Amino acid sequence: MIELSFFIECNNDSYGIETCIESIVSLLRDYALYEIIVINRATSEAINQLIADIEKRHSDIVLLVNCDASSRDEDVTEIGLQYANGTCFLKLDPKEIFEEKTIDRLLYDANLINEDEFKFLRDKYHYIIQSAEDANFKYSVSEEQKCLNDHKEGAGNIDMHYFFQDIYVAQKVRNDGVEEIYDIGSRVDGYISHLLSMNIKVTMIDVRPLPYEIENLHFIQGNATNLNDIPDGSIQFLSSLHAVEHFGLGRYGDPIDYDAWRKALSEFARVIAYNGKLYLSVPVGNRETVKFNAHRIFSPYTIVSWLQNGMKLLEFSFIHNGKRNSIDFSHEEDIDVIKKVLQDTSRYALGEYDCGIFIFEKRRLV
Repeated sequence: MIELSFFIECNNDSYGIETCIESIVSLLRDYALYEIIVINRATSEAINQLIADIEKRHSDIVLLVNCDASSRDEDVTEIGLQYANGTCFLKLDPKEIFEEKTIDRLLYDANLINEDEFKFLRDKYHYIIQSAEDANFKYSVSEEQKCLNDHKEGAGNIDMHYFFQDIYVAQKVRNDGVEEIYDIGSRVDGYISHLLSMNIKVTMIDVRPLPYEIENLHFIQGNATNLNDIPDGSIQFLSSLHAVEHFGLGRYGDPIDYDAWRKALSEFARVIAYNGKLYLSVPVGNRETVKFNAHRIFSPYTIVSWLQNGMKLLEFSFIHNGKRNSIDFSHEEDIDVIKKVLQDTSRYALGEYDCGIFIFEKRRLV
């Protein structure tokens, strides 16, 4: 497929046309998708012989179109369009020597392609010109993989919940000296990968299959509302980040279960060992609701109240607009004080959808 059609008008004074055409051929060579259409209005035998020789020499690239010299009604571009096979049409002065910077001006002048296509063509032909005869990474149309919009993107995209919570909780787990941990439903390509990079062994349970074998990751497909295969008080460290809010809503193929989140939290508390830790996160907000079938949004105290029989809240953190705030409860034993602080936090500090991170410690058998 021809991409660029160069139009060059040739008259009796167009002695520079050979240099012009050879400069194009020299820079773009034989692997660029272009053609050169010479609109010939010359009456000079010397000029006619010159361009005939050029067409013969570059017959696969140059097309000679002879026109009546006395007829000036049609513009060069209008004539060229009748013969052109390209998708972009560039008018070139026969006295001009084609250089790398020329392609920019010609594409701008053509004004026939959108901004992204323009950038792609400009960049491609700069690349072709700069590559010269180097064969290592020679352009080939069969290998072309067009990416038009990436230059408009930022350096990276982050989820304001997952990105910050995954880093923070992974750091807490590492600082606690954890060597092995069970996890329920957290992100493999975030939090779990952070743990694995720290040589922490992970046993992960998820209702969905995981079609990969990953070193130091043992996967069990199962429903976290029923952990009957795990004995009471047998797990020292357990995490579940941004997962419990989905349980029982059917979004990920699990059965509809209104009380699934309660059942899961109760199972977490049951299997954690005495003095063991639970690292838990769910969406929190100033108003408790269910966004069926996406997720639930919890009041922070709802989580604490369900786990208060045997699980001690050590810390509550919340991420709001990309900023984390933490409240230390490790020395607070009065549940009424904890309740008031969390309710005030919910009322005055949380938005509609923030990330709440809870760290609990098992203080007595549940």
